Amino acid sequence: MVVFIAGITGVLIGAVIVSVGVALRVTYEERKAVRYRELENYVKEIETLNLLNKKINEILQKRDIYVDKSVNFISMDDCYISIDDFIYLESFSAQNNFYLPTYLIEEFFKKIAHRKVILMPDEVISMGGSTYKGGRVILESFSDELLSIIEDKKRQMKRLTHKPLYYFQRG
Repeated sequence: MVVFIAGITGVLIGAVIVSVGVALRVTYEERKAVRYRELENYVKEIETLNLLNKKINEILQKRDIYVDKSVNFISMDDCYISIDDFIYLESFSAQNNFYLPTYLIEEFFKKIAHRKVILMPDEVISMGGSTYKGGRVILESFSDELLSIIEDKKRQMKRLTHKPLYYFQRG
């Protein structure tokens, strides 16, 4: 009888040890998966912000091409945005709204819309886009804000990758 009780006790203690081990391993794997998803999210946000910043810089560089076509460029602060580029910015922002700072995007479009030069439709068609008075400053500041957000996301991602993941950590 003593051997039977000792055997049952050994089996129960072994089952408890295995259960604790399995529970620790499952929680570790869950935390690891959550952190992996967070890292993926940071990478996607950084990629999306970089793509948007790249397009903003392309628009800023196109000014020299269209300066001769338009008499509406009076100062170096004016900006030309083709219809295709503006539609791309709007659709890109709409498609990637989960990864972009919504408030920043909305403020950008509000600011740039107030700077649009009113032209006749045939002038807009002949130019293929619109002129924005002082739009260059808005685009440059928007690009700077995007770059600061990108750097912030990179710092957050670096902090997350250097944070150790323990088996016995409560979380």
